[in-house]
Amino acid sequence: MKKYAFNEITIWQYIFLIFTSEIGIGVLPFPANATRYAGTDNWISVILGWVLITAASLIIIQAMKRYPNGTLLDLLKNYWGKWAGIAGAIVVALYFAYFSYVVFSRTVIYVKAWLLPQTPELMLVAVLIIPFWIIARSGVRVHGRFAEFVVLMCCWMPVIFIDVLREAEWLHLLPVLKEGWGPVLAATPEMVFTFLGFEMTFVLYPFLQKKDRAAIGVITANTLALLVYLLLDFTCLVFYSPDEITQYNEPVISLLKVVEFPFIERFEIVFLAFYLLLISLTWIPFTFCSVYSTSWMLGRPDHRPHLFVFLLLLAVSYFFYQPTLRDNDKMIAWMGNLGAGFAVVFPLLLWMLVTAADRYRKTSVH
Repeated sequence: MKKYAFNEITIWQYIFLIFTSEIGIGVLPFPANATRYAGTDNWISVILGWVLITAASLIIIQAMKRYPNGTLLDLLKNYWGKWAGIAGAIVVALYFAYFSYVVFSRTVIYVKAWLLPQTPELMLVAVLIIPFWIIARSGVRVHGRFAEFVVLMCCWMPVIFIDVLREAEWLHLLPVLKEGWGPVLAATPEMVFTFLGFEMTFVLYPFLQKKDRAAIGVITANTLALLVYLLLDFTCLVFYSPDEITQYNEPVISLLKVVEFPFIERFEIVFLAFYLLLISLTWIPFTFCSVYSTSWMLGRPDHRPHLFVFLLLLAVSYFFYQPTLRDNDKMIAWMGNLGAGFAVVFPLLLWMLVTAADRYRKTSVH
């Protein structure tokens, strides 16, 4: 009997959950950040980042196939015992809790700066937490349905950037590799961070109905994210000059100021309002992965009490500390380092250890 049969998700829900988590927090600032490293050749870094995270995703799938009806925590417990599972639960809970806090604080900063500059941050936190609780308290199946709804609601957004290409200066892209491969490779870790979110496969895998399609699912999700990033990157590179683009914190939003419609004066505000739906699909699943881990560790099937405590701590933290944009940038830098270790290095190490353990068991039996 499947342990998570009551909460199974379809392959498209699986794809959209990973895809939306990947394009959440990093999509607005990444063209400027990558340009600081690799200049107008940063689109090559985007492709190299996609190659790395796709390889890491497939390694995760290969590791999870060893215990298809359980999450990473179940796999650790099955292979190395209860304490390995508890240690893994603590690491996973802290990892996703930190990511959720960073993404949530970034969301508050965006809303404060672009949409409601006169509203106190504590009020913004309260307004954001209420719908957060309504969705996050449900299981993975509801998260998957919400992801389908958000993708349907926001599928028009990339088309808007094609209109911006009327102002393009394509000569900005030439020559290719003007400074060699060094800057391109230096920008690749930045793109690995931008793609973070695929590591949710560690938790989502047992909920997938047809696990034989998991590899196709993560490749599809990563490729969709790649296409979005390439579209935004090329648009920013040919719209701004190579020096100008680095002067913006969120160049993707700033370039939308040239988009004009007779019935909308500031289209970038409308765009950002819809973008908040995409951001929510980063920190809601991240929070679920965190509270799921603590619930698993304590043997509680219901994650809602842990979610309530997490949201309460999140709200109380804003009474004592309200991160600025610079503070959040530092958090994101730490998040990139943690993500590179947990999402890229750890899957390879786990797969090697699990493979070695299986071979040892077979040798012991014979």
